[in-house]
Amino acid sequence: MVFKSLRFLRLFGELLLLIFSLCACPAREKIAIEKIVPTRMGAGIKLTRPATVESISIRCGKRLVSQQKVDERVNTFLVDFNWEEGKSYTFNVKTHGGMLSRESSPFEVPRPFELGEDRLGSPCEEVEAAKIDEWSKKLYEEVDVSARKKIGVGSFDQTVRVYDQKGRLLWKHKIPTGVVRCVKFSPTGDFLFAGEASPDGNIYSFWAATGKLCWKYATAKDLGTSKTTYYGHQPKVCSIAIVGKRVYVGATMTTEDYLADGNRKVKYWPKKGILYAFEVKTGKLLWRFPATGLLDTAPLRVSVDANGQYLVFGGWGGSANGRVRQRYPENTLYLLNAANGQLLWSYFVPPAGKYGFGSASIGSGCNISPNGKYVACCSMDGRLFLFDIRGCAEKKIPRLIYEKAVSMPLSVSGIPIYAYGGKVFVDDEGGVLLTIGRTYIAPAGKGLAKAPDVKHPRENSLIKLDRDGTISWIWPARGPIETPCLSRDGRYLVVSMCHNYITRSKDMAG
Repeated sequence: MVFKSLRFLRLFGELLLLIFSLCACPAREKIAIEKIVPTRMGAGIKLTRPATVESISIRCGKRLVSQQKVDERVNTFLVDFNWEEGKSYTFNVKTHGGMLSRESSPFEVPRPFELGEDRLGSPCEEVEAAKIDEWSKKLYEEVDVSARKKIGVGSFDQTVRVYDQKGRLLWKHKIPTGVVRCVKFSPTGDFLFAGEASPDGNIYSFWAATGKLCWKYATAKDLGTSKTTYYGHQPKVCSIAIVGKRVYVGATMTTEDYLADGNRKVKYWPKKGILYAFEVKTGKLLWRFPATGLLDTAPLRVSVDANGQYLVFGGWGGSANGRVRQRYPENTLYLLNAANGQLLWSYFVPPAGKYGFGSASIGSGCNISPNGKYVACCSMDGRLFLFDIRGCAEKKIPRLIYEKAVSMPLSVSGIPIYAYGGKVFVDDEGGVLLTIGRTYIAPAGKGLAKAPDVKHPRENSLIKLDRDGTISWIWPARGPIETPCLSRDGRYLVVSMCHNYITRSKDMAG
């Protein structure tokens, strides 16, 4: 009797344990549509977990707007359709497990939609370290999107990567030394070009589909080399433009030297620069500028019109604020014949001497319109220039439409400050988009303060101007605009912002 009771208790205990075990097992989360985000070409869909999606249909009320096959196991995906502002849509997603439905909020404006994330890593020991989450030197990283919907990434961890439009890694190539400086797809999407900052300063050409190396060219053969571990002072490719069968490259190298200033020596940073035109497929060198010797300034940005007729660039650095005489002054805009590299004309931008400027770099602040009719440039002290180059290129006489002081220096409590002139985009009608950067103390105010106590009124802003120089709108970015990218049709501008090194604020970084 006692034995039977013990046996019963043991069986009862096992039954209770089984019940508790079953109760402790959570039911698997039911799959659902977690998020619907309007995009420029349609919408982005995020599910609560991955599922095999067969198809998706979209309705506006009772009207069928779009129906598409997917046939993939996904967690996030894009669907293309033409949506109307202010309208809501019902999304019906057919999966192997059943139908998922959700009605969206009214679509108002396109928004970013994250398809994937990839942590890019850090460079090897021979490269001076920089950390993006701390206050460090500038990181070189760049992204480009091809006509075939591939995404090319040049990363600080010495790697070129290519992803498909769903964020899946297709291939990667690690460079032996230095860091990747810039990447650019050819217009057809067949080739990806990458430039590095390294002792060799190579320009690479890859087959975009496979990552196979087609050819490379070491700019150090012309610029010289540097054994420093700081990538900013190594030979580097700083700009790539591709039109038709030609790829145009701007490269530079920075060194250190000293100037005599009374009884003391002052450090400054001389520049060496060169421009190239290569054949896209073979890498054959078509021309270089200058034909002999080197620039004594840095061609940070090369811009070529859609017909491959003209190339424009501006100087940057090398004059020690006008104290070093240059053969190719940094405060000059240069227009070349893109077919043969011959100089057509140059335009000298006089410095704003009142505020202590002995020179005024142009650097990245130059652009030519796709139709080759207009050239715009902005000097570092915030002056914008627009030129009409129709018929005047061959005459070697630039025709200035206007000069406008967009963010000229001003004095605050006796200290002159200015907002740095940034990148420029000019369209086929002569309209200009201009970025204005951080606030700095002008040269005349050096020694009066370490950093500006107030912001320039135009600091960190995006400005749109009409052909006659009238400002049509201003967008205050509230953070330094680093690498703006204009869509091919000129309708959309993607603006990335970095941390503010003066206020040490990361609020708007991203």
